[in-house]
Amino acid sequence: MYITNIFRYNGSDYDLTLVTPGWGRDLYFKTGNNALFAENRWLLTERFSINTGARVEIGKTNMSGVITYYPDEVLPNTIKHKFPLFGVSAQYDVNRNMNFYAGWSEAYRPVIFKDIIPASVYESTDKNLKDANGYNTEIGFRGKWKSLKWDVTGFHLQYNKRMGTLAGTDANGNITVFRTNIGDSETNGLELFLQEDFLLSERLSLSLFTSTSLMKAKYQDATIKSGNTNVSIDGKKVESVPSCITRNGVIFKYDSVSLLVFYSYTSKSFADALNTVEPSANGAVGIVPSYQLFDLNIGIRLLDKIKLQLNGNNIFNAHYFTKRPQFYPGPGIWPSDGRTFSGTVIIKI
Repeated sequence: MYITNIFRYNGSDYDLTLVTPGWGRDLYFKTGNNALFAENRWLLTERFSINTGARVEIGKTNMSGVITYYPDEVLPNTIKHKFPLFGVSAQYDVNRNMNFYAGWSEAYRPVIFKDIIPASVYESTDKNLKDANGYNTEIGFRGKWKSLKWDVTGFHLQYNKRMGTLAGTDANGNITVFRTNIGDSETNGLELFLQEDFLLSERLSLSLFTSTSLMKAKYQDATIKSGNTNVSIDGKKVESVPSCITRNGVIFKYDSVSLLVFYSYTSKSFADALNTVEPSANGAVGIVPSYQLFDLNIGIRLLDKIKLQLNGNNIFNAHYFTKRPQFYPGPGIWPSDGRTFSGTVIIKI
């Protein structure tokens, strides 16, 4: 026999204040931002048009407060930003079903809370930390001809002043971690979408499609901390950017029944900027292997307003993972779901 005594206390003076040693952080993080935006479409001919836009971002981020393990005089940080951002795009219609398009636009990634919070007394943040910025440019051709649809796009993404850490020393000669802008990166890629529809008979049709991206991302003039030294990663591949991602499918339709067979493939990628191949003991760095998946989808229209849908994801029960997190929820890997099945009944009223 187990006897449990339950003690209850009712009152209004419940207090979570920590007196000794005191709460580790008491911080204030305030950001103000003002923006002005304007856009105009210029219809130069019936087939050719240009869109132009401009945006001005002006703001300031202030951090103040107390961290018990950090000197009070070096904690406050003020980061100002002032960006004129421009963009232009153009489109030329070959005919009603085909057109060429191109565009260029600027953007920025502001400094966020985790970029400037030191995790220990051996970390410090650059007082001149800058918001990351860059631009994206693309050119493409899309259209439809008979039963064929397509969209082909080439792009270039420039990412400047990426956030990262460097190794340094403090006044006492201790090794420190210095959070600052570590360098730039660029990504060049090609995106392709194709779909062909075949009418095999009055009751049977077949569709084939692919959506594929080819990418090459690398660092430029960048340096990061490795152990207690700084290492150049100029020319290294950017982490978590597979060189190929492709999604392909076949759709059969017979009267009120449809069958989708879906195949996807993602190539391998690196988990860190040093392009480490062999995994570490905790699994936080190393290759993220390529993987491929097969899915099935069956749709059956029972009545005009009732449809039954059956889904099978990862039907061959592939074992794979997509990321090696270094922080939350802990170093290691993020395993993905195995084989799953689901069913849905859709009723339109």
